[in-house]
Formats: sequence, structure tokens, C-alpha cells
Amino acid sequence: MTTVVNRAEAAERAVQERIARLEHQLGDLDDPGNPLGADHFLAADGRQRLLPAAERLLDEFGLNAEFVPGELGGRLDRLDVLARVLRAVFRRDAALGLGYGMTSYLAAVTVWADGTGQQRRQTAELLLSGGRMACAYPEPVPGNDFLHNRLTARRDGGGYLLDGRKEALNNAVRVDSLVVFAHTPEAGEDAQTAFLLPGPAAAGPGVTLLPRRRTSGIRGCVVQGLEFTGHRLDAGRLLGPEGGGGPIAERAFPITRATGTSMALGCADTALRTTVAFARAHRSRSRASLSSARTRSALVDAFTDLLVCDCLALVATRAVHLLPRESRTLSAVVKYLLPTILTEMVYDLSIVLGSEAYATTGSYGLFQKAARDLPMIGLGSAGTAASRSVIVEHLLRVPELGETAQSPAPDPGARLFDPHDPDLPPVRPEQLTQAADGDPLLGSLPETVRLARAASGEFAGALGAAADALATELRLLREDCARLTARPAGRALSPRAYALADRYALIAAGAACLGVWRHGSGLLAEPAWAAMALARIVGRLDRTAVHTPETGTEHLLTEVLDRFDDARSYDLYATPIGR
Repeated sequence: MTTVVNRAEAAERAVQERIARLEHQLGDLDDPGNPLGADHFLAADGRQRLLPAAERLLDEFGLNAEFVPGELGGRLDRLDVLARVLRAVFRRDAALGLGYGMTSYLAAVTVWADGTGQQRRQTAELLLSGGRMACAYPEPVPGNDFLHNRLTARRDGGGYLLDGRKEALNNAVRVDSLVVFAHTPEAGEDAQTAFLLPGPAAAGPGVTLLPRRRTSGIRGCVVQGLEFTGHRLDAGRLLGPEGGGGPIAERAFPITRATGTSMALGCADTALRTTVAFARAHRSRSRASLSSARTRSALVDAFTDLLVCDCLALVATRAVHLLPRESRTLSAVVKYLLPTILTEMVYDLSIVLGSEAYATTGSYGLFQKAARDLPMIGLGSAGTAASRSVIVEHLLRVPELGETAQSPAPDPGARLFDPHDPDLPPVRPEQLTQAADGDPLLGSLPETVRLARAASGEFAGALGAAADALATELRLLREDCARLTARPAGRALSPRAYALADRYALIAAGAACLGVWRHGSGLLAEPAWAAMALARIVGRLDRTAVHTPETGTEHLLTEVLDRFDDARSYDLYATPIGR
């Protein structure tokens, strides 16, 4: 046992040291002498480009190694760790996180899962040498219908001719390798096929870069379209089998939805940190100062929402390893719910800042930048709609899964909820598209609710009441799902199903919070934050409000201010930043 514990501690320590090294090299955002400080990132944003000094630093750090599996020479072994490392980048500039990092990872995921040995090795060599990638995924629509792709590849001799347009692709002009999905009519009416191509600069005839598309957020990202006109591909460019593009994308989505959204919490962290600095700078008689109950509540609510989001992101990223069949639904919940919560959080914080929420330079300019960047990280309404459809599909099976969930269910265990537990199996891509045979997250609720009722301390009563309210919501959800699936054959699905998707997502977030509370340590093992988190969730469910003691707000406000003074992150990890 001691050996196992020591090995776990050593693994976590190595992760923390890696993040600390990146944070130290990036430096203090508020230091005017730091070439990677806030003023420089804001100036680069105003010029609609990534900060060159930041890109050079990430080259030196070898950030691309975070995207390459260990067996191929990189550092990728756990998705939750990948998200933690990238939060350091997103905390400074979401455009840098997307343009330098996430865009390459989105493409590489498909190669790790379905590429040949040679394709995997070549892709690893490209990334480890500082190369970049991009992926023209099929455009998702509700139901994950891949028929609306604008690219077509027709057989021609021993290869293919690629035609069509992809209207918007991040980093298209700079990438060294490109993954595209194209309709292949000869393989079937609905068939999609994935191809691994060189970047546009080395692609040869028949590839045209379209003009840059300006965006309101992530301005530093160069978003352009690509047009293919009779572009010749040899058969060696196939990624996976002909006609197998749909399953390839389906296997990638649980991974990319969970990790990409989790990384974005770094951007939301900056919005909260900037607001705390603003409140600290105001005199006690100001409505924006910490003497204002409205300001204190806004800061605590934002901190609580970040913890809720991180609990759900943690479960979703770790589920890809531990619960691959269930990860499709959990990653869709993250992709669907977190952008909504974070957008509301930023709006509430903007009320504290008042007119300074619109500043584009100066001490509070990063807030406006975060407010513009966060919606762009969600990758648009199509991704949200597709994620909600995945949840609805799962809801139609909830009564079928209900027997497992309502009886004593197998406990998913500490590994799903412990932020520091390194004991995760490798990702099994072939299982990511298989139908779930249970709902372990909701199945964990009866036991965690029982423990919440039995908690002791000042906030135990509030935690127990909030946990009871969540359990009631779960019971009502199952009853509504049973009525939903009992509709007559042939009758269209009721719009009510989409409201049930909202409720399922929130209940899943509550279950994640209770799981983290049960298995956490330090602040995370205390009832105060869990009671506040569940109260926020139950409030969003528009049922009975759960009362939390005023001292709960003061308790978490102290944590918010302590983390600000100590320069620690506002997520589950309280990571030292900028040191």
C-alpha cells in the first residue's frame, strides 16, 4: 500500500512541477516588466495576432509534447492532466491556447485512435519538432448527422480527387498537417472518409486559402477557409478505412469535448481574478467594493460556479479512461452546460465592474477579452445542439438503465472523482462509441446523498438539504423520462425532451460535486463549498430554493481572497500561478 501511495504522490508531484515550470516561464500577468504580461497580450489581441514571445516560450517548453502519447515520445497519458497544463495558457490568452495548442490536439486525436503505425510515428515526430496541425471535422448538427460536410472525395484511379470548401478553419495557413473528412459517394450514400494531408503550403495544386474571417473573440487566431478543386490524394492519405470517417469523428468527440471545455476554465479564472482585483481597489463606500453584499455574493457565486464546472470537467475527462461507454454522454454534458454557466458567470461579474467591464486596455482589459473569448471556445451553436442531442438520446434509455441506477449501483470509486489520483487506464477508442450499459455517475448519488445527510459541522444541515433536493430532482427526472419513452410509436419526440436534457446536465453536475466532496481533501472535503455548489445547481433547476447560511458566503469569500493574495487558481487544484 505504501508503494502505491508513494507512486501516486510522485506522479502528482511530477504534474505539479511541470505546471509550475510553465507558470514560472509565463510569469506574472500583472507585472508591467513581464514581456508576457497582460498589456502585451492585450496589444497583440488588438493587432489580431498571437503574441510572438508567447509562441516562442511554448516552443521552448515543448507544449506539443503534451499532445503526444508517452509511447510515441510525448507526455500525454491522462486527459485531466492535459487540461490542467493548458489552463496555464488559456489563463493568459484563449487565442493562444486554441491557436497554438488545442487546434493541433483536435487533429492529433484522430491519428492516435485510427492512424496506421507509420501515420502515428510521423505525426508524433511532426508535433515533437514544433509542427502544427488542424482538423476539418464534419460539421455537427443535431443527431450528429455527418451528411452536411462540404467536401467530397471521388475515386480516381488508385486515389481520390478532393473537391469542396471548408469555410472556417483555425490556423489553416500555418499548419504542417491537416485532417479532413470528406463524403466518398462510392463507399455509400452517407459515407464519410478521413484523410491525413500535408498543410496547404505543401499540398500542391488544387488547394486555395480563402480570405481570413474576422472574429469578435479569440482575435489572435487566424481563421480562414480552404477550397479544394480536383486536389489529388493517393490512397496512402486515408486515415482509417474508406467510409469510416463517421465513427472516427464519433470516437474523437468524447475526448475533444471534455478536454477542450475543461481547458477553457483558465479563461474564466482570469475573469474572476480581474473582478477581485477591481473590488479590492475600491473604497468601502463604493458599491463595487468588498463591503457591498452584492459584490461579495457575485465573487462567491463565480467561485462556486467554477468549482461546479471543474467537478463536471474532471469527471468527464477521467471517464474517457474509466467509463468509455458513458463518456460520450458525459462529455456532451460538459460541452453543453459549461459554456452556459461560464457565460452567466461573466455577465454577473460584469455588473460588479460596471463600465470597466468594457475596457480593452489597462488594469481590467483582460476581463473584456475573456468575455469575448469564452463564447468562441464553445465552437458555436452547432456543437451545443449536437451535444444536447447526445444527452436526449441517453435520456431515452434512462428508464432502461433505471434498474441499475435505482438499486445499489457499482460505485465508480475515488478514481472518477479524486483530482489527484493518477491511476487511470489508457484510453480505449474502440469503446467510445459503444452504447452505455449504465449511468454510474447518477448511480453514485444515493450513497453520496446518504453521506451528505450524515455530515457534521456548521454547514452539514445545508449540505444535507441540498443533497435531498438533488435526489428529488433525480427521481422526478426518471419519472419524466419514463413518460417520454412511453409515447406511441411513430409520434415525434416532444420538445420537452430538450428541457429534460437541461435538467439531466445539472443533476449530473450535482452528482459530480458530491463525488468530489466525498473523495476530496482540504477545502474539497468541507461541506461548505459542496452545500453552496448544490444550492446553485438546485436554483438553476427552478425548484425549491435551498437556504445556505450567510456564514457560508463569508467562508468561501475568505478562500477567494486568500487565493487572490497567494496567486492560486480558482479551480479544484488551487494551482500557484505566475511564479
